[in-house]
Amino acid sequence: MNNKGQALVEFILILPVFIMILFIIIDFGMIFNKKSNLESISNDAVLIYKENKSLVEIQELYKDIQIELVNVNDYTKLVFKDKVNIVTPGMNKVFGDPYVITIERVIPYA
Repeated sequence: MNNKGQALVEFILILPVFIMILFIIIDFGMIFNKKSNLESISNDAVLIYKENKSLVEIQELYKDIQIELVNVNDYTKLVFKDKVNIVTPGMNKVFGDPYVITIERVIPYA
């Protein structure tokens, strides 16, 4: 008896699921990479802000990232936003396309 046809049919049925899982792993990797980069940039920007630099000077250094300054009574908050385009078909409905990553840093008044 020849089982080659059965193996081919099983492979064809499993292949789309495997490719979907592979693309989801790639998406999560891109999200975590972008978040890590944004965390690093936010730490650098807070240090620059503490040196009495203006928000405009910080935004000139990081032009592709949206940076907002929020003043509250007891502290200042820097909000960093960046976007990641989702590659996996169908996952853009779950996460939204592009997926927005937001990092907030609180700077207390001295």
